Amino acid sequence: MRTRAWVLLLAAVWSLGCGGSLLEDARHEFDQGQYADAKRTILKIDASEYREQDYREQTEYALFRGLVMGALGDRTEAQAWLGQAKQSEERHPGSLSRDDAARLKLSEEQYGPFLPTSAP
Repeated sequence: MRTRAWVLLLAAVWSLGCGGSLLEDARHEFDQGQYADAKRTILKIDASEYREQDYREQTEYALFRGLVMGALGDRTEAQAWLGQAKQSEERHPGSLSRDDAARLKLSEEQYGPFLPTSAP
């Protein structure tokens, strides 16, 4: 029993030291206004890793990738990723937190209606 508790403690300490997931890091950088850093971080998530995530993670990824690209002036890519986030949220209501759903709604007001898009 002590061994199991020790392993769990080490795992918890290790995960704290790793700083969380790349998506969490990109979200934090975006929230701090560090858009170029957020772009570098979010682009480290490769396509196969993205596709293996559950729909909540995929929706959040698409939202933040779109927000980051929009903040950096890439309107075309922003619209594509934000459109993907919207479609995913519509297929799986509640995928995004209330705050993130509000961000998505505001981005659609800024960019206009999102056209249907295929998954990246």
